[in-house]
Amino acid sequence: MSGVGPWIAVQPGENRAAILGNLPMKSGVVHRFKIPLSVVPATAAGILVFAWVGISSNQAGGTYWHVAVGVPGGGENFFSLLVKYSSGGSATNSQAFWLPMPADRIVSATMFGADLPDDSNTGEVEIHGYYPA
Repeated sequence: MSGVGPWIAVQPGENRAAILGNLPMKSGVVHRFKIPLSVVPATAAGILVFAWVGISSNQAGGTYWHVAVGVPGGGENFFSLLVKYSSGGSATNSQAFWLPMPADRIVSATMFGADLPDDSNTGEVEIHGYYPA
């Protein structure tokens, strides 16, 4: 495609700072993550954000997260990560999405739906690439 340059891959296994932090496991809770300069340079135009979750639950339900960045003029650009589970079961899901590089270098994750308090429930937000300016 003309006019679209290549993106720069980030390997969380090689640059552990690309793992921004854990997804919240309680409804309404927001986790905010600062994107390190060692992961994405200040001149980047966009970021490839990856989120994953693995859960088990004693009751059936569904939960989702919004992973977002602020945009100029207010508001957010975000993607959603959904996990649906049955009673006594487990579930996993992941999603990667391009978002604009936020001026404040903050990516946030907000949980909606049923709380997932079990200590074995986990999920992360990572940077997997960026688009140079």
